[in-house]
Amino acid sequence: MEDLTLAVVLTAAGATASAALITGLIAIAKQLVVVGPWINADREPTIAFALSALLVTLAVLSVGVFTPEALFAAFLAWFGIAQIAMGVHDTVKSATTRGGA
Repeated sequence: MEDLTLAVVLTAAGATASAALITGLIAIAKQLVVVGPWINADREPTIAFALSALLVTLAVLSVGVFTPEALFAAFLAWFGIAQIAMGVHDTVKSATTRGGA
């Protein structure tokens, strides 16, 4: 467990796992009485966007390297996480829209 740090978010595998985590957190939050009704299909991509930015920011701060290369790597990680998380939402929305039509 000592090897597990927020820096893993900045790797390809970590970005994929982070996107799954964000998608799962949104799905759980939708079931909560307090915030669930507020999270509708139109807000899910924005929440995924914000959570991925927060997660990557925390990872960058934990690593403490702020070179242009490191910041570009962080941008790529954020972009990948956000794309995957929002892509899952779009896929589910598309499948349920076609199925319900």
